[in-house]
Amino acid sequence: SNIAVAVNPKLTYTKYKVGNEYLWSYNPPPKLPKMDVHEKISGKKLVGLRYEPLYPSKEVDKLKSYRVVAADFVKTEEGTGMVHISPAFGEEDFNLLGNQQFPVTIDDVGRVAKGLPGAGKFIKEADKDISAELKSRNLLYLEEQIEHEYPFCWRCSTPLIYFARTSWFFEVSRLRKELLALNEKVNWIPDYLKHGRFGEWIKDAKDWAISRERYWGTPLPIWRCENCEAVKVVGSLDDLTKNAYNKNKFFILRHGEATHNVSDVIASGPEKNNHMSVLTEKGRKQIEAVAKKIKKKGADIIFSSPYKRALQTSKLISDLTKTKVIVDKRLREIDCGTFNWRKVSEHKKFFKEPIEEFTKNPPAGENLNEVKTRVAEFIKDINSQYRNKNIMIVSHGDPLWMLEAVSRSLKNEEALALSYIETGELKEISFKSLPFNEVGEVDMHRPYVDDISLECSKCRGQMKRIPDVADVWFDSGAMPFASAHYPFENKAFVEEQGGYPADYICEAVDQTRGWFYTLMAVAVLLGREAPPYRNVISLGLIRDKYGQKMSKSKGNVVEPMAIIQKYGVDVVRWYFYTVNPPAEPKDFDEQELAKALRRFFLILYNSYVFYESVGGKKVAPDVCKTKPAHIMDRWILARLNETIEAVTKNLESYEIGGSARLIEVLVDDLSRWHIRRSRRRPEMKDTLGFVLLEISKLVAPFAPFFGDALYQSLSPERQSVHLSQWPEAKKLLIDKELLKSMREVRSLAASALATRNSAGIKVRQPLRTLRIKGNKLGKEFEDILKEEVNVKEVIFDSKLKDAIELNTKITPELRREGMVREFVRAVQELRRSAGLMTKNRICLFVETGPIAKGALEGNLKLFMKEVGAKSVEFKKASKFDAEVETKIDSAPVWLGIKKA
Repeated sequence: SNIAVAVNPKLTYTKYKVGNEYLWSYNPPPKLPKMDVHEKISGKKLVGLRYEPLYPSKEVDKLKSYRVVAADFVKTEEGTGMVHISPAFGEEDFNLLGNQQFPVTIDDVGRVAKGLPGAGKFIKEADKDISAELKSRNLLYLEEQIEHEYPFCWRCSTPLIYFARTSWFFEVSRLRKELLALNEKVNWIPDYLKHGRFGEWIKDAKDWAISRERYWGTPLPIWRCENCEAVKVVGSLDDLTKNAYNKNKFFILRHGEATHNVSDVIASGPEKNNHMSVLTEKGRKQIEAVAKKIKKKGADIIFSSPYKRALQTSKLISDLTKTKVIVDKRLREIDCGTFNWRKVSEHKKFFKEPIEEFTKNPPAGENLNEVKTRVAEFIKDINSQYRNKNIMIVSHGDPLWMLEAVSRSLKNEEALALSYIETGELKEISFKSLPFNEVGEVDMHRPYVDDISLECSKCRGQMKRIPDVADVWFDSGAMPFASAHYPFENKAFVEEQGGYPADYICEAVDQTRGWFYTLMAVAVLLGREAPPYRNVISLGLIRDKYGQKMSKSKGNVVEPMAIIQKYGVDVVRWYFYTVNPPAEPKDFDEQELAKALRRFFLILYNSYVFYESVGGKKVAPDVCKTKPAHIMDRWILARLNETIEAVTKNLESYEIGGSARLIEVLVDDLSRWHIRRSRRRPEMKDTLGFVLLEISKLVAPFAPFFGDALYQSLSPERQSVHLSQWPEAKKLLIDKELLKSMREVRSLAASALATRNSAGIKVRQPLRTLRIKGNKLGKEFEDILKEEVNVKEVIFDSKLKDAIELNTKITPELRREGMVREFVRAVQELRRSAGLMTKNRICLFVETGPIAKGALEGNLKLFMKEVGAKSVEFKKASKFDAEVETKIDSAPVWLGIKKA
């Protein structure tokens, strides 16, 4: 396969004398005795010299081949500094010599060609044969094993061979300006891909090699004449039939009335003894009348079923028309198995409905699909053998029924509507020269389409389709048009009614050279003025948690269904939306998935559970219509509408990750601030229910199952969140001053709580004062801050050195109040363990020391209200629903509760 030798013209080569011969090399040849330097010469002077090849080929142009050529890719680290050039097996080699004829030394599956050492062997197994042959001719000076990179199939590890092939191309390089112009009309997420990875790719767009060598696939619709080499590109099924090389007229005839028709039995299976049906006198007269019609039409050949009644019919016609009869077993009657020679009605009862006859086999018999397969094979075969002939087909009811269905390309359901051919009935069927698969359906894929020959318009010769199929990426690129069968159908839909372009497309970042590109290339090739998509969301590839590519061989593949079963598909979706920007690689870590579950879904779910526990059932009408009295309700409505506005704006710009994170923050605010600071206010449930309902709508596009479940739980009479309207932000409720002040309150509270934590004082322990540097916030905000930090008074002092100052001194009175709060916490936990709802009242029993008891007695009414107690008895009861032993301010405490 080597037809040239490349040298670097900038190098100096040495001519060595070895015995009685000479050897050229850049590096001193190893292991060769008696080697003397004879001459030195520049590579430039070697260019153009000719040499005698090891294996001369008759296939090459000897004037152009077997010569020294210049190449700058020649390396000198080892070897001679001269490189054999084999254009059949290397891209650099091919480009160096241009489109020059080269010898074919292997076949299509990599076996060495005849006449060469190792002929018939796979090329990687022929090395020893080649070495042995060269040794036998005394042409092998040195033989070594060299380790180097080599390509292998990533699926089965078979050695691969790069081999130059003739290919068909779309000349996309001519359309680079048009590609760039269409790309300017597209919104890319992330935006840097537009002029980066994708823009650079189309700026230097290469011609698209559209053809592939495959057994099955979408055929390139190119036919070439075997005589004059003319080429025809076919654009439709009509083109195939209009230009068909094999055009024949087909007539089908059911045999005349036979004895089995009179007795209404099925005459199929082997014909012997009294199991044979023959034409009746009426049947003979039917056929004699039909034969006269056939003589007028003209019949070139008759194909007949092998059954006696069909052969009698064919002979009657042949005697009158002098037409040859050929028997073909594929035209035999349907084999009804155990129902043969039994009543037709018995066979019909075997099927619940007629459509079953296509797929259900009677015992030892055929179904209609099997009959369809054999008659389809028959008519395709006969049509390919004859041209411009009148062909008569004599057979039986079911085979002719299926033959007519095949000729019309009917589906089984459609075939049921055909009128069933009568005995002695003659019909002309229009069999089009189309590609049919094994079951008689039109199938445009290879190999079926290869059976179709066309007539050459230049020389009337036979045109055969080229063997190539289309690159599968062309199927993908043609999708916007092909899926609508455009331009044969849906022209208005594609051109006027919004069927093109797509609003958005979403795929992995590698599709910048795949689907994103081929869609754009096909649009440009078709001269479209609009790109195939308006918006692109490009996703990063998923790797393992260490950033390594997932592969079965590495054992780091994560099974998606196992993860979905464990966490739910919505959690997986949410994780990928929020983990990082779309185009960045996703280092999948199950622990992070679990965090997404806890951080968002469980918080939202628990917010719903709280709503239900406070008696929330049916969500109140839009609470936004009347301004809520409490500042916390006004604040959460402001946050809700602020989020709706931002999420809507983001989604309209296809900013998905940012939208999801905004919803996450809103849910956190609802749970950790609004609910926590409002749980003692019964009237808050109306606002909470409304906010949860609106959040379910925001969540729906991201987590469709969870969003729908939340929506229907809040409003059982409603159908689905996916049938509701997207929420519209009420801008009047987005009180920016309120939102700003609440942010300041939360910031101050966080600082004060951090001070508490540093001092080791629990939040349930009340403190006297919190001093704040700055101006007053207003009473409503101050009350919230007092409750959150658990202080009696907030004092604003502009002279403070620090932002806050917390009085951590605990008086006896404050300590008793703190103990009461600890009791409240303990009882509430006990209620939960007993499975009691907030609305459920309890009887409480307490056994503790005098100090803790005194603290409770001094605040008993407030305590009972907080824990929902109907009564409190300071004793250890014998009957209760739940109990706990604990400590409050170091004092031992026993608590018991039962439902009141």
